[in-house]
Amino acid sequence: MGHGAGGEIRPLRAGEPSNVETLGDCIKVGRRGSLSGTLYVDGTQGHVAYPHRASNPVPDISALIVALGDEPLDHGSAQFQPSNLEFTSVDVGNTAGNVIPGQARAKFNIRFNDHHTQDSLRALVERRLTQAAGNRVRARIVWEPSNSNVFVTKPGAFTDLAVAAIEEITGRRPEMSTSGGTSDARFIASYCPVIEFGLVGQTMHQVDERTPISDLEKLTRVYRGVLDRYFA
Repeated sequence: MGHGAGGEIRPLRAGEPSNVETLGDCIKVGRRGSLSGTLYVDGTQGHVAYPHRASNPVPDISALIVALGDEPLDHGSAQFQPSNLEFTSVDVGNTAGNVIPGQARAKFNIRFNDHHTQDSLRALVERRLTQAAGNRVRARIVWEPSNSNVFVTKPGAFTDLAVAAIEEITGRRPEMSTSGGTSDARFIASYCPVIEFGLVGQTMHQVDERTPISDLEKLTRVYRGVLDRYFA
């Protein structure tokens, strides 16, 4: 971490694996944002033998899941892959096989690019839900709080410096990547440009997560190269 012109801090975030196959194959220069919510559909509980006295929310939530995921949120941008909405669970909490449930719910997560903010994305999904539900289906979304916004550090002197240090030690010119999940870099990205370069993620978060000692040694030399170039 160092200070640039005007006291600007430019960190190279270390530690968590960022390379895909081999040390030096990519630098993370940005991340998509993350937003989660739960879709609720209210029906009327009743006995399966008397469906006319009930309103089954299961077919309705199934149709809404398809409708919300049917049309792309966008087609990607210059820096990012397309945003995607993924449903991760569907539940009615029903332990009885002969009772129509009174409510169905489905959790989802959206990974979004720089075409959206959290507010604009919520508004877009809510409009699509209103259109798909019409005047018959009683549906709503409860959104979870999120501190994960999209960010990107565009190519420039800072990224060139890091690329040169990586290429010198590994012999590879890294790809500028924004793929993958969120990272802790989001907490400082609004204060200064951020890039991420760490180890290889082949066993990341597994019980036997491991890395060759030679990669650790090379990574240390890369960091030294970045510092030497930055303060030169």
